[in-house]
Amino acid sequence: MNTGKERSLTIKVEKRLGGILQPGYPVIYQGRNLFYWNEMIWSAIPIEEFPFMSVADYNARLAAFTAYVESIESGLVIAESIIDGGDAYRDNLTACPIS
Repeated sequence: MNTGKERSLTIKVEKRLGGILQPGYPVIYQGRNLFYWNEMIWSAIPIEEFPFMSVADYNARLAAFTAYVESIESGLVIAESIIDGGDAYRDNLTACPIS
């Protein structure tokens, strides 16, 4: 069942100094993969199960994944770095028409 909401657990990080992309970047982090955060193991989620996660489970994983990536990427504050329209949980009636 589609709800009109699109969700993502992919974060692309670009690090630039003086407008120059730094070596090793961009880096893409995928929150569906296994990761460890706050003494908890967040198991991998198969792509076919991802759309069926409850909103509460998705929000918990998104919060943990965000904190995890921020802990790896020194100085990154994801909430301050989102490009317009790039929110992790957003309206998208084209990709996710309400059914």
